[in-house]
Amino acid sequence: MLWSIKPSDLNRIALRFLEIDLPFDRHEFITRHLYRATEHLAYGGKHFASLYLLAHGLIKALLVTALWFDALWAYPLTIVVFGLFSVFQVHRFLYTHSVTLLLLTAFDVLIIWLTWREYHDQKVSRHARSHQA
Repeated sequence: MLWSIKPSDLNRIALRFLEIDLPFDRHEFITRHLYRATEHLAYGGKHFASLYLLAHGLIKALLVTALWFDALWAYPLTIVVFGLFSVFQVHRFLYTHSVTLLLLTAFDVLIIWLTWREYHDQKVSRHARSHQA
């Protein structure tokens, strides 16, 4: 979707939000970040964001497929890869102040936690099955 929208259109939408006199400071915070994000996209960030999200999604899809096929090695790899993505996203956040990156990072941290729990359960389950045989 980012490839099909002109950066100037994004900036115009953001400016419309900024023109509205919002009664609460928290809304000003949101619109200010929205405008900064569209400015960033206008200056080359569009391609980076698109490629990053595409790579992010493809890598995650491959890892989820390995997990679906019950590959035990995929659990620690998933935790490491999502951890690296999270570190990179926090690093980028320090420069861009993009709320979207924070949300993506929070989602990745949730996935890391769920993967760790499932990995632990799988190890316990496999260990119990090996002792029964």
